Amino acid sequence: MLHFLSPKLSLTGRPLRVSPCLNHGRMLWTSVNVGHGPLCFVAPQTRLRVVDNSAWSNIAPAIGDAKKRQPNVKTDSRSTTPQAGTDVQSMLMSLNKSFAPKPALCIRVYTHNNKGKIGDKVLVAVGGQKKKGWIVGTRQQSRNGWPRFESNNIVLVDDEGNPLGTRILVPVPAKLRSLSGDISKILSIATTFV
Repeated sequence: MLHFLSPKLSLTGRPLRVSPCLNHGRMLWTSVNVGHGPLCFVAPQTRLRVVDNSAWSNIAPAIGDAKKRQPNVKTDSRSTTPQAGTDVQSMLMSLNKSFAPKPALCIRVYTHNNKGKIGDKVLVAVGGQKKKGWIVGTRQQSRNGWPRFESNNIVLVDDEGNPLGTRILVPVPAKLRSLSGDISKILSIATTFV
């Protein structure tokens, strides 16, 4: 086995010998910042972003209620300066909507090894309730034509497989069309494909 000398010295003053095979193998399994490397699969305890326009969506309130977030400032008709107080109800609305809901937490992946990828069905906890959903995008490396996304995305469905929202607000992989099952109901509400 080949060894090379590192610049560090041992306690006895002799140079330390480090095997390049061991270092290379270690780099294959860990990243520079442990826990922040590329995702290999979706497993339980993974946070997922709900991307449809259902009540549990992470991005729909930010898009739909942008006008409601701006507090109303009342002005006096005689002067151009705003009154001292603002509308309390609009301020409370803006505070409630400004806190983004937590992303859905994966409880179970409906595969034989409990590891999911794009097109797999999952059970998630969102808003204190259990919901089922389909994975429509992951952060894992792109393989065999599946695109890579910036976040792990799901679309929520009910027990019959019907989507809870009426639109999907992010692009969906076009390769999902090749899969069979209830995923076709999800594709019918998708607006853009990648």
